[in-house]
Amino acid sequence: MPPRTTLWPQDEQTQGKHLVLRSYLDGWFPILGSWNNRLLFIDGFAGPGEYDHGEPGSPVIGLDCVKRCKIAGGLEGVEVVSVFIESDKGRFKHLESLMKKREREDGKHGIEHQVLYGSFDDHMTLLLDYLDQQNQNLAPAFVMIDPFGVKGSRMGLIERILGNPRSECMISFMYEPIRRFQSRPEFEQPLDQLFGDTSWRECLNMEEKASKSFLHGLFRKRLKACGAKHVVLFEVWRENRHIYTIYFATGHEKGCDLMKQAIWKADPSGGYAVRGYAGRHGVLFGADTEPLAKQLRDHFGNAPTPIEDIEQFVMSDATVFHKGQLRQKTLARLERKARISVHRPQGSRGFPSGRGITIQFC
Repeated sequence: MPPRTTLWPQDEQTQGKHLVLRSYLDGWFPILGSWNNRLLFIDGFAGPGEYDHGEPGSPVIGLDCVKRCKIAGGLEGVEVVSVFIESDKGRFKHLESLMKKREREDGKHGIEHQVLYGSFDDHMTLLLDYLDQQNQNLAPAFVMIDPFGVKGSRMGLIERILGNPRSECMISFMYEPIRRFQSRPEFEQPLDQLFGDTSWRECLNMEEKASKSFLHGLFRKRLKACGAKHVVLFEVWRENRHIYTIYFATGHEKGCDLMKQAIWKADPSGGYAVRGYAGRHGVLFGADTEPLAKQLRDHFGNAPTPIEDIEQFVMSDATVFHKGQLRQKTLARLERKARISVHRPQGSRGFPSGRGITIQFC
């Protein structure tokens, strides 16, 4: 249930989610800024911007990531616009006040932000409608969709966002409220909008475990159907209870790989309220890359395979692992144990790309 107060305590699972967000944006801004002159960070359910003991909320985290990048010399000549949308009047006012206090310091670094009152769907629809009229695309955008409860954003709107090149969505999927209210008639339409069709209703006669698996798989499937080439998900837990799942939808392997790195950085063990998970493979994050070795062997068989193809597979959403875990942690270990044979041109060492290196799994 959403908090009834303007500010509320920050819980452990929110800290875990924010660690992932911070780590991802620290990489996303400089990467996209290296070949784009305008970037957008849109927080569609921004909240008040902080918690009751002053801990930063997602709007502040996003702005601080931009500031760090600019101080480090990145984003030179790049316009970064942050847009914060909040529908609760009290939280909007608090966020507006908080942003005004930052204006002078942010202005020194050329950091821009807008605070909008109203619903995310309304504001985002107006923006996309305007761009359609102008026959323009949205600037590369990272869009956070983090609502409370069942009534989130429409899948149709997410599809419009993902239809813009280099735009990505980070979406909170709260299963518990859906399970609680899915059989009540007044929630049928919001759930139809959330999933983009009525296929979610197949779960109504399922047992809870099967229903949970079905709905999470369906949401991922619908994001794929709406244009996401890659969908990465991680679970947010409170002690031993699964609170909600975060879905990251992107059209690019680099974004997919960067998000996986961010999740591992937040918690490689799964103990800090964040558990990276690949639903199709049932792999929880852990320090051992043996599950990756098995996946590679199963996927590529024993045919000689260019190292570039293997790297592309690891960067995709087919595995929870990322490319930083491929060469030394996986391939070098497998070569030492004679579990792969490596064909290298004369004079080559290691596993660099672009050198004609092929790998054969034994």
